[in-house]
Amino acid sequence: MKLLALVIAVLVIATVVTLSAMEDPGYVLMARGPWSAEMALTVFIPLALLAFLAFALVLYATIRLLRIPRDVQRWRTRRQARRGRDSLLKGMTYLAEGSWVEAEAALLAGMRHSDAALLNCLGAAFAAQGQGNVEKRDEYLAQAQQLAPQAGFAIGMTQAVLQQLNQQVELALATLTELRGQHPHHKQLLKLLAQVARELRDWPGIIDLMSELRKNQVMSAQDLDALEVQAHRELLTLSLPAGSGDVLRQAWKAVPKHLRKHPVLVAPYARQLILQGEHGEAEIVLRDTIETEWNETLVELFGRLRPAQAGEAVELAETWASSHPDNARAQLTAARLAAAAAQKDKARGYYERCVALRGPIDAYRELGALLEDLGEREKASEFYRRGLEAYSDEARKPGGRARPILQRIAQ
Repeated sequence: MKLLALVIAVLVIATVVTLSAMEDPGYVLMARGPWSAEMALTVFIPLALLAFLAFALVLYATIRLLRIPRDVQRWRTRRQARRGRDSLLKGMTYLAEGSWVEAEAALLAGMRHSDAALLNCLGAAFAAQGQGNVEKRDEYLAQAQQLAPQAGFAIGMTQAVLQQLNQQVELALATLTELRGQHPHHKQLLKLLAQVARELRDWPGIIDLMSELRKNQVMSAQDLDALEVQAHRELLTLSLPAGSGDVLRQAWKAVPKHLRKHPVLVAPYARQLILQGEHGEAEIVLRDTIETEWNETLVELFGRLRPAQAGEAVELAETWASSHPDNARAQLTAARLAAAAAQKDKARGYYERCVALRGPIDAYRELGALLEDLGEREKASEFYRRGLEAYSDEARKPGGRARPILQRIAQ
């Protein structure tokens, strides 16, 4: 519609001009020295337009000829850049497929003319490591550093990831520690640092890192809680020589207050206190935690105590045994404390109840020893035998973790 309107407008204008020229065609006089030329204006205008058009065409052709070298260079540059992008895409595709040799070849082929040579180098580093060539991997990373020194952090993170994947955990830790000085709050760096520290079992390092992990919300709150509990638990379960109570207390002091009644942490701490002979302190910790939250593991540990007030401890254990009549460990704790307090008849009743509930294998051995002490050797032998059978059943279970018979039964 617009084209039709334009054609009509041109025809109207041409008609008006033609009619005007017919009434008064006018003339053009050109004179120079002894020569002069005269022609109608209606002839001069078309000739002038044709001359201008011819001049413009000649000028355009001349300019294009002069620009041929530059245009050819631009065309070659664009073609090389396109080939570089194609090689990068092909290399990354091979990399995703795990075709390490093909990926390295494609990435190297396109590196020279690629407008993203950094990606070519980093991809080639992954491909080299996939082939088990760590030296070549490091060469590609060094080349990437030369090509793009401003991308040092990205290169360093790639290096740390590759080192971790290649089980070079100590090197990964060193790389991440150096990078952390430049970017102390980078979330992915902190997350990778926590993973590396966990692989190295650097539990003090994880504890020191915990505030930054929480502040920057590196993981979910649930994962952070689990990691923190694991770190403190591992420190509390470290083997300590006798008389090293100060080291143990320092580890417990490092536990945040809101975790000091967590059964997973209280159990190893109390167990270590008992091994160190600190029964009084272990009793306080266990009693406070059990009163807050019932936990049969802690209850069983309480039965291993030798408290100063034995009678009071027996009464407390009897309370637990009464309130949890179907819990074998509660019965075992009451039996052990009663036996330690020389209340043999009471201990026998709790032991028998524990065995009836198919409690821990140790109960059979301890009941047998108690019956033997009471002079009932036949019954003692029966419970020893039943303990052996229970041990055998446990040992046959998939993943069973029965301890050696000599330690569990024949002590």
